[in-house]
Amino acid sequence: MIAGTGGAQAQEGQAALVKVVDGQAFALRADQRNELDVGAPIFVEDVVETESGSVGLTFKDGSRISIGPNSRIQFTEFDFSPTEGRLAFIIDVFRGTLHYISGVIAKLSPDAVKVRTPVATVAVRGTRFLVEVEGE
Repeated sequence: MIAGTGGAQAQEGQAALVKVVDGQAFALRADQRNELDVGAPIFVEDVVETESGSVGLTFKDGSRISIGPNSRIQFTEFDFSPTEGRLAFIIDVFRGTLHYISGVIAKLSPDAVKVRTPVATVAVRGTRFLVEVEGE
């Protein structure tokens, strides 16, 4: 997977699109902090931060994620290449809340989806869950 913002490589590393923004949300990538708007892409390795607002994302496999206020979440790995047998979705939640609704990756390969927090790793076995991590 390739993270970045330029050309065909960036398109290859794109994992999701912003569908809803309430307040302010930001993507941290390549040492830049970019404000997110509806339609903005989310790339592999992006860190999404919210302050008092929230953001909703839809991933290429149909997974949907809502990120609540005062959150910091990284999309560490995303690979949706079912014809090649490559499926992976790893999210690191550093602080805040994340509501996850599964897409195709979780249906085809539940072990490929993991949500990691500072104290635990959640392996997806259902279709939706909420994670809350307290932190600074």
